[in-house]
Amino acid sequence: MKISIVTPTYNRAAYLDDTIRSVLTQRGDFDLEYVIQDGGSGEEVLRILDYWQRRVNRGDFGSECNGITFRYYIEEDNGMYDAINKGFERASGQIMAWINSDDMYHEYCFQSVCQVFERFPDIRWLIGMPNTYNHMGSKTGFHDFPGAYSQAFIQRGYYDPRFIDYGFHWIQQESTFWRRDLWHTAGPLNTQYKYAGDFHLWREFAKHTDLVKLRSFLGGYRVHDNQITASPEHYMNELPEVEPPPLSLKLLRQFLTITPGVRNKYFSDKETGAPLLDRLGLQFNDLLGRTVEWSYPENKWILKWNSIL
Repeated sequence: MKISIVTPTYNRAAYLDDTIRSVLTQRGDFDLEYVIQDGGSGEEVLRILDYWQRRVNRGDFGSECNGITFRYYIEEDNGMYDAINKGFERASGQIMAWINSDDMYHEYCFQSVCQVFERFPDIRWLIGMPNTYNHMGSKTGFHDFPGAYSQAFIQRGYYDPRFIDYGFHWIQQESTFWRRDLWHTAGPLNTQYKYAGDFHLWREFAKHTDLVKLRSFLGGYRVHDNQITASPEHYMNELPEVEPPPLSLKLLRQFLTITPGVRNKYFSDKETGAPLLDRLGLQFNDLLGRTVEWSYPENKWILKWNSIL
């Protein structure tokens, strides 16, 4: 299986070395294609790109996976999302993702992703556990929230922190991977957006498939002072106006938080849970999502259904 990664960059040299290293040092049974799309940076970025190109060409990388193809292109673009689209036009892998020039993948990320896609052919879209790095590259934050992702609620635009009390948060782009056929069906990124193009892409993806949560660390978001998304209001300004989630969803989440022992009563099976949720004006299927986790007794990845709350 081939995995294609794209990195957009434009005069963003501070952490680019770390980003590239996190891609090229991945280990596992896969072929790696890495495309960097540069919008016309100065000499500092070009020196970094040329350095890594020479290292790949002389064979410093590749022995830890089946093979590496590394290319970078320097040409004008219409912003980050246009650069990412250009990169994917040049990519050929069955699995796709992008990583920005200040973020990083975790060790063995690609191995886990490819194993899951190979084991479960009906999974088309995958995300890991949300996590962050500080400006020095230390792993400084993670959480297991949410427990799963609702396809219906992604379509409705609920996954942003305005609705965190209802059980929603960002879909972390750095941890997200998908199959090529999904990109051809629901992509590319809409280049009218400068900040929130990923949010709109996820809504398009959700029209065709569910987002499956892999209980593993895949990619991480680096928090620092000079990042494009340092001002959340820019991102929020590009989000659509949506009707808030049902108030009963917020109340149910609060109830389950203080009485976790009744969770199975609502979500163990549809026959029992659906009538209870129907009284709250909620749909049983909307509150479940698929997850993948490692089974130590079975020594393999297994697929489950879990509550999103």
